[in-house]
Amino acid sequence: MKKSLLILFVLVFGGGVSFAQFSLNKFWNIELGGSISSVKQLFPNEKWEEVEAGNDNLYSFLSYLEPSSIKVSFIVTKADRLRMKSISNGKVDEESAKKLFEHLKKILLKKFGNKYEEKDTIGKIILVWQIDKDGKISLSNNGDKTLMVFFESVGIPFNGGQNGK
Repeated sequence: MKKSLLILFVLVFGGGVSFAQFSLNKFWNIELGGSISSVKQLFPNEKWEEVEAGNDNLYSFLSYLEPSSIKVSFIVTKADRLRMKSISNGKVDEESAKKLFEHLKKILLKKFGNKYEEKDTIGKIILVWQIDKDGKISLSNNGDKTLMVFFESVGIPFNGGQNGK
């Protein structure tokens, strides 16, 4: 009987632990301007998808950031220079998107503070943090889609207001 309870306990509570969770620390440390091969080395066990997107290539994989399934994406130039990295909801529906938005907002507030610009345009919420001289992070929600993007801020003005003010 004790053996059966132990097995049941491991299956119920230990089963979720066996799924690999996405490492935000690895993601934060990926610098724009690097190569896709260096990014792939950080996530060697992922099933990568590559799509040609005009002058760039989009590389992505699905993963899990508790409590959400996510899609992690990277835009790389034809010259193999990382231009953008992003996380979006892997399951595309309004409930999943809203949960991921709230979770990522808490993470970003903790990591980068409450000095961000906020825009709400016809149901689409966009929060933008200036993270260094040349970089920005935006977090947006538009119904069934949440997207967090790290990008180079070439020529994009930033008001730097607190909580959108």
